Amino acid sequence: MMAKSLSTLSATSALLSSTIRRSQGEMARLQGEVASGRRTDVGLQIGSASATLVSFHQEVSVLKTAIDANNQIAGRLAASQDALSSIVSNAQAALKSAVSARGNPQAREVAAKEARGALQSFIEAANTSYGGVYIFGGLNTQTAPFEDYFATPEPASRVSFEAAFSGAFGFEIDDPAAQTVSVSSMQAFLDSDFASLFGDAGWESNWTSATPQGTTSRISMRQTATASVSAHAEAFRKIASSLVMVAELGSASVNDAAFDAVADLAATGLSEGIALMGGLQSGLGVMQEQTTDATSVMSRRLDLANEEVSRTEQVDLAELSVRLNTLMNQLEATYAVTGRLQQLSLLNTI
Repeated sequence: MMAKSLSTLSATSALLSSTIRRSQGEMARLQGEVASGRRTDVGLQIGSASATLVSFHQEVSVLKTAIDANNQIAGRLAASQDALSSIVSNAQAALKSAVSARGNPQAREVAAKEARGALQSFIEAANTSYGGVYIFGGLNTQTAPFEDYFATPEPASRVSFEAAFSGAFGFEIDDPAAQTVSVSSMQAFLDSDFASLFGDAGWESNWTSATPQGTTSRISMRQTATASVSAHAEAFRKIASSLVMVAELGSASVNDAAFDAVADLAATGLSEGIALMGGLQSGLGVMQEQTTDATSVMSRRLDLANEEVSRTEQVDLAELSVRLNTLMNQLEATYAVTGRLQQLSLLNTI
């Protein structure tokens, strides 16, 4: 009888110990879920629905990546708008000075100085970078589109202008003989040799490293857009050529009548360039609107996907609290029973 009692006592004790271990494990799990608000083992607890949850997690990841990319695109577009606005503002000031200098020899140097400053600002704005890429480089986003026109040694852009001038007239631009250049000769130079410097071949070989094609970006799951403007565009050429005219020939030894021809052509070029820049800015505005709309759609979809993930993973805190309290009470009762069993001895059972 004593052996049977001891055997029963031992089995009961082992069962209680096992119950305590299971209860402690379950309590730790419940406490973790209460603290995090999410299921500890989602796959085990929701079964076959876990495949759908994985799909939602993947969608959340894809949408977050796409939205981050769109935010980068939006930043580049905004930087592009700011840079083009700067170019337009300086071109407008240079235009005003060029018009004022026509027929006014005393204003020539002011116009030339204004053009030099505008050209320097033009190059700086056109070389704007955002997020580690040059935004006006076309497909060549890793190289600044323009060299400093006024750098030493002289870049190809300035060397080509000086070579064109000396080739057309037989002397350097700062030679006193430039005073003899007639209006018709100046106009012919500007319409031919000078203009060729800003044609496709001259522009690509001597002025810019930008490619004609802009970068195409995916702004939604089903939509792509050319989310950039290239410095290869006609607007850049018009403004650059007009500023070079006034900057170089305004300070040269050419006579006032010849400079008036320069001022006329520069004013026309700047006006056309400013108008073309407005077109580029309008195009950027369309891209900005498309990007914003696409981001809004994806953000709403991301919210829905996150809600599905949360609905599946999150726990009912009220229900968990009840289960946790119940388990704690059961565990305390088990502890009490275990303690009483441990007080029993061979003597007590006799």
